[in-house]
Amino acid sequence: MAINTDNLTSNATKYAYDASLTTQTSAVANNSEMTMDDFWQLLAAQLKYQDMTNPMSNSEMMQQMTQMSSMNTMTKLSDAISSIASVTNNLSQVTLTTYSTGLLGREVTIAITNDKGELSDTIKGTVTGVDLTGATSVYVGGKKYELAQIMAVGDVPKKDIEDAVEAEKKKNETAGKTTGTTKA
Repeated sequence: MAINTDNLTSNATKYAYDASLTTQTSAVANNSEMTMDDFWQLLAAQLKYQDMTNPMSNSEMMQQMTQMSSMNTMTKLSDAISSIASVTNNLSQVTLTTYSTGLLGREVTIAITNDKGELSDTIKGTVTGVDLTGATSVYVGGKKYELAQIMAVGDVPKKDIEDAVEAEKKKNETAGKTTGTTKA
């Protein structure tokens, strides 16, 4: 019985043999994943060199094929989800960039917060620049503000802004009371 050493030689170069290991179960494959071609080559070799007195059962072969097919499908699904996440992230960046550059020349109301993150004041001004490096921010009156600080775009009546500031202050006061400890 002649053994075809061409496949053995090419497959042997795929795996790193490390003589310092006590067992080769810890040896790492040079290729990070088994492809369907590798699976079909292994299955063909298994069928070709099987013991004729104890052949591989059809159910075992079908089970292996089903498992490999399932793994292949899960890998493709994982790749698709990864691609969707990448596309979603890119779309989010494009949307944020479009929004922030659309604010150029527009009048905005900016929320000014204190050290505790509570709303302390507002300023009104025209967006003169946009910083797209890192977190997107805008420049109003020569100062840099985060997009999250923009409370209103355009000419919003002062009464509405004051109502929003008061509502925010009440919310912060209520939150401070509920998070405080009481003595019994």
